[in-house]
Amino acid sequence: MNTWQDRLWYLAWYFLIPAALAVGLVQGLAAARVLEEAAPWQYLLAFAVLEVVVLGVRDRMYGSSHGGARDFRTVVQEGRELQKEAERIQKRHPLSGDAAAAVREAGAALDEAIKKRDPEAAAAAVRKYDGLLNKHLAEHRKGTAREYFEAIGFAVLMALGIRAFVVEAFKIPSPSMYPTLNVGDNIFVNKFIYGPLIPFTTRRLFQGRAPERGEVVVFVFPSDPSKDFIKRVIGLPGDRVWVRDDGSVEVNGRAIERCEVGAWRGDDGEGLTRGEQPQRRLFLEWHGNQRYLSLYNRDSAEREATPADHCVREPCTVPAGHVFVMGDNRDNSFDSRFWGFVPLQNIKGRSMRIWWSNVQGGGGLRWERFGQEIMGTPRVPPELDAGLRACFARH
Repeated sequence: MNTWQDRLWYLAWYFLIPAALAVGLVQGLAAARVLEEAAPWQYLLAFAVLEVVVLGVRDRMYGSSHGGARDFRTVVQEGRELQKEAERIQKRHPLSGDAAAAVREAGAALDEAIKKRDPEAAAAAVRKYDGLLNKHLAEHRKGTAREYFEAIGFAVLMALGIRAFVVEAFKIPSPSMYPTLNVGDNIFVNKFIYGPLIPFTTRRLFQGRAPERGEVVVFVFPSDPSKDFIKRVIGLPGDRVWVRDDGSVEVNGRAIERCEVGAWRGDDGEGLTRGEQPQRRLFLEWHGNQRYLSLYNRDSAEREATPADHCVREPCTVPAGHVFVMGDNRDNSFDSRFWGFVPLQNIKGRSMRIWWSNVQGGGGLRWERFGQEIMGTPRVPPELDAGLRACFARH
């Protein structure tokens, strides 16, 4: 088999076919409402399980009972797996005498056929080797059903482990972080960076680094542990925070630096425009090591008294072991100003990238948002590019 054919063969059986089937399966179950939504861990799990099934089908179709150059690599793989199996079993249950000699000779014959790249001889050697293992080690070999069960079980545990401790997907349900995040954005969250939470608890498997100012974090809502919220960290433990009347924010006696980009005429964060939009002002802010956009619906002169109690009427200090968080959509965010501080132990992880984005109600996909880094360089509509560049030049 030529190199490009060899690579294509492996790409098809190990990735393309199981990946296509996994996407079709998950999307089909989501469309049929069997799944609430299509999440990355579901694709990963489906891919892992289907890869086992697809390789099993491949082995039945192009296994050692067939000859020819087309399936030579499959025969080689099967032979190597049999040799590894024999070696593994004999570490605990070694053969002796004629049985050991027969297995060694069959293994050497298989190596020779593979070295000569003789498909028919290799297939025959695999059949003979497999027969000898069945004859002398049958009681110690795993059945096909057991192998599939173990492979699928391992895939399930891997998918659940990654979701629980490394990376998890979340869907944005509200426009509180607009324009950084839109309703319908599906994001990846790094659960490893701060130390992964042990499932169903607020205890960490190990302690990672602490959150930093300006980072976008996902956390368990303190007032309702059944809900997850996503906001931006404004104040760390010990910080003195004050949200002033003009909407600007002061931390430790110093205003968070901001620059007005211009008038925002985008949608409402849900991909829709419902009648005439209120006057909105877009700012570029610098906080910690982050640069991000913040949106205000009202002019400072038109601001009314807010029912928020925390760090609004007067400065307040973030207690130890907590953070103060706010949404980027400042006049349309239910955040720490209203319900208080977030315990550090509630923080699940740091946002990473948008992996999927669709307008609600069947409005189509936002292709331009796929793969976008959430805490990367802010993006604005073309008519605001000049204003954004001017703000960047100031800092």
